[in-house]
Amino acid sequence: MDPGAEAVALTVGVAGHVDHGKTALVRALTGVETDRLPEEQRRGISIELGFAPLPLPDAAPGGLVVGLCDMPGHERFVRRMIAGAAGVDAVMLIVAADEGVMPQAREHLAICRLLGLRHGLLVLTKADLADADLLDLLELELGELCRDTFLHEAEVVRFSTRPAEPWLPELRAALGRLGARVLRDRDATLRGRPFRMPIDRAFVLPGHGTVVTGTALAGSVAVGDALTLMPGATPVRVRGLQRHGAPALGFVAPGRVALQIAGAGAVDVGAGAVIAASEAVVVSDRLDVALEVLDHSPAAVIRRSRYMLHLGTARVECAVTPLGSSAARGLLPGEAGVAQLHLDAAIAVAPGDRFVLRGSHDDARHGRTVAGGRLLHPCPPRHRLDDDAVVSLLHAVASPDDEAGLVAMVALHGAVGLLAADLPLRLPWARGRLDKALQRALGRGALRKFTARERLWTPDVVAALEAQLLERLATLHLEAPERVGATPAELSRRLGAQLEVESVHALAQGLLKRGALRAAGPGAAEFALPSFVVRSHGPSPALREALIAALETGGPAPPTGSALWQAARERLMVPPGEDVATDAATFEAALTLEVQAGRALRHGDVAFGAGAFAFAAAAAFTAFADAEEFDTAALKDLLGLTRKHLIPLAELFDAKRLTVRDASGLRRFRSRALDAYRAGERPWALVVEGAAPGSTRA
Repeated sequence: MDPGAEAVALTVGVAGHVDHGKTALVRALTGVETDRLPEEQRRGISIELGFAPLPLPDAAPGGLVVGLCDMPGHERFVRRMIAGAAGVDAVMLIVAADEGVMPQAREHLAICRLLGLRHGLLVLTKADLADADLLDLLELELGELCRDTFLHEAEVVRFSTRPAEPWLPELRAALGRLGARVLRDRDATLRGRPFRMPIDRAFVLPGHGTVVTGTALAGSVAVGDALTLMPGATPVRVRGLQRHGAPALGFVAPGRVALQIAGAGAVDVGAGAVIAASEAVVVSDRLDVALEVLDHSPAAVIRRSRYMLHLGTARVECAVTPLGSSAARGLLPGEAGVAQLHLDAAIAVAPGDRFVLRGSHDDARHGRTVAGGRLLHPCPPRHRLDDDAVVSLLHAVASPDDEAGLVAMVALHGAVGLLAADLPLRLPWARGRLDKALQRALGRGALRKFTARERLWTPDVVAALEAQLLERLATLHLEAPERVGATPAELSRRLGAQLEVESVHALAQGLLKRGALRAAGPGAAEFALPSFVVRSHGPSPALREALIAALETGGPAPPTGSALWQAARERLMVPPGEDVATDAATFEAALTLEVQAGRALRHGDVAFGAGAFAFAAAAAFTAFADAEEFDTAALKDLLGLTRKHLIPLAELFDAKRLTVRDASGLRRFRSRALDAYRAGERPWALVVEGAAPGSTRA
């Protein structure tokens, strides 16, 4: 032990089947009784997590303090075991020599593997109850149990508490060797992340106020620091802290710590709460995850399967939707893939968090661990279920290539882009690592940075946004040919509310430099296409009325292309003295204006009158409102359309959020639209009037 060095700490979970001697082992090692509750002492089993410090002076320079976490072994309390395992550095898996490997030992091992543990120790307790041959056989059984897991090469130690003294030196030495391996492998970047700690206990200490305890996962904290209780976003201040029962001025994660806080009472600390620096966690009810289904899972994880999510100390029900090629058939036992979780309540999470899925309350598999994995995106957008491009991006986020992971994360945000300031809440890296990856990506042109807020986009998204900007500007020229151009604010509104004026101005500047735009208006504050010439008027009202008449007369099967223009010409009644242009460009401009006005709807090359669309939608709701799903053939029979009009019409139903189509091609009405119809409203009318009927979870 180096007297000049500071003692380091790590946390080791003590896991295994009920009544296999975990609490007795901790008591023998530390002298601490972790079964502190009267109910635990009466029943003789652990119900809550118990903690005890074990100093190992010679295990590291300055000494090592192992925080032992005694985890409940009964199957009814696995949720508390998971809460403890989520914060440990390693695990001691306990198996009693008189019983051998039992179910909870298997489940605890599976949970530890899903939570990403890499180090551990195997302990055969009650070794005095078995002879040497039986102990040898049990070690072989343990080897079989741990094959293909992180414990496949773990050291096996024999132990007994009757009496403990002859066995303790070897167990302490084994723990010292385990600690040395953990410290060599510990992720140093944790210290570069902001402080966060899932809370496992909150109580009022007379004379001191509210105290919260937990295993800090990252960062550092000191007396006087301002932190936040999440998910409620309650600001608090650290009045004091303790490590292993002793007061301290500061603490560096990972490890156990107790914080005395001001600003919140114990009753304000809900189940699954996290205390953290404000930039450490994000509150979300939708998560993109890498998911592994256990070999012994009773069934595949299919779309909208419901499970209980255990993440940190939080526990909440969720619906699971596999993504990509797994969307239709699900993830089978033993398979791994990517999925999106829809949580019943928002929780505080951080990128890279590990989690476990168990059966939900309304599921016959309640009480079984089914799957688990790692959080890839803490607040993702919704995805198309069968979009393999999204799956590829999520796999890239999880790759060891920092630059590829960063670029993929930005790409997932599409046209919205991602602010550089938000990167620490999307990727599980320290600031220095993020900055290096960002500089490499910008230097190679794999990312583009715009505006003073440093909004990031991928080059293909920039190209798409530039094309949309030029398209919207061309439309505005058609609508208002008498105007010299458009301001960034006008273009921002047309491109969507998610694209702020500052970003539009930055995109326009790039187009100006390449000659794809020109400055216009007073003070060159507007933009126009280089070829645009100011004119006195656009498509005439007479032409627009003739076009709508041609569309509506055709009903759900209107003419298209040149046939539409010809039908409009036949209906064109030119007012006396008015010269109406009837060239294709003017017709196209007229149709664009009618779509924007809500009197027509367009999908690809097919346009429908608003009245015809409403007629078709009303017929579909009347016919299929009580059906769980319907296919394209049923819609064809109902409306008597050919595929030329049927497919665009059906896809317009999807685009206007009246229906949703699954990977097998079946459609169903979206919940909010169907509820509105059943309440006597006309959800298609909202679409025709230009407002979607709302969005619901698919």
